[in-house]
Amino acid sequence: MNKVPLRPFRSATPDVLPVEVMRLKDVPKIAWRPRPHRQAFYSMFWVTSGQGKHNLDFVGDDVQPNSLHFVGPGQVHYWELTQPLTGYTVLIAPEFEVALDVLEQVNFFRTINGVSSLPVPNTDIDWFETVFKSLHTEYHFNAFGRQLSIVAWLELLLVRAQRLAVPATTIQTAANAEQQLAYRYTELVEKNAIQQHKVDWYAAELAVTIGHLSKSVKSALGTTAGELLRDRLVLEAKRLLVHTDDPVADIARQLNFEDPSYFGRFFKREATVTPRVFRTQFPTKYQNLPSD
Repeated sequence: MNKVPLRPFRSATPDVLPVEVMRLKDVPKIAWRPRPHRQAFYSMFWVTSGQGKHNLDFVGDDVQPNSLHFVGPGQVHYWELTQPLTGYTVLIAPEFEVALDVLEQVNFFRTINGVSSLPVPNTDIDWFETVFKSLHTEYHFNAFGRQLSIVAWLELLLVRAQRLAVPATTIQTAANAEQQLAYRYTELVEKNAIQQHKVDWYAAELAVTIGHLSKSVKSALGTTAGELLRDRLVLEAKRLLVHTDDPVADIARQLNFEDPSYFGRFFKREATVTPRVFRTQFPTKYQNLPSD
């Protein structure tokens, strides 16, 4: 059984900061190979030039100059480049999330209902370029308040990106109760979808009624709680179908479906094709790849 490689966070700094900032031209070449992999950290890419495609969980985004790309922990991604990229990347260790409360309020880095790429308007390009250069400078300048400065720049960066990603009329100074509940639900689904397939389990964990949970999720995210849960299960099934050679029956068991035939019907209902047909729709060169 071949699994998608998981890349851990490894700080390049002697003091082991929970963040790393690099110019894209300094990223090791092996990182650009078209090898699907997961990572145990958050990453953000500011691309100023280059061509190709960024593939993230079965969605391919064309690389555009002056664009942002986001990858969250556990997501499967890889690059297919026809021209090298220039710009910057920021890698954030999961434990740094405590210092970055803003991560809980933005639409990036999420497997569920997340924004994976964001073109930056001409009017904002200089601002983002300045911020990434400042992050790079702070990262390589070991002076008083270094980590505090990096956190401040990152928070400003994510706030500005969120404002571009979400229409101004929908932005609120703080998440309301429905948004907070919907976010907590998506976090629970991300961690437990494979083990828990029923919305009532999540409602009990959140100490709310199923009706209140469903109403809040629909209002905040535009989808039902059940749809969101099923989408997360289907995504994991797709990952296993494409990136492993496991039999469909084994995949069903890994996803806690007691009856493989029921899993097949569930997958076809949600993905419109059977698991076996879905598996054949993806190029074999991206299946069962060796670890880097």
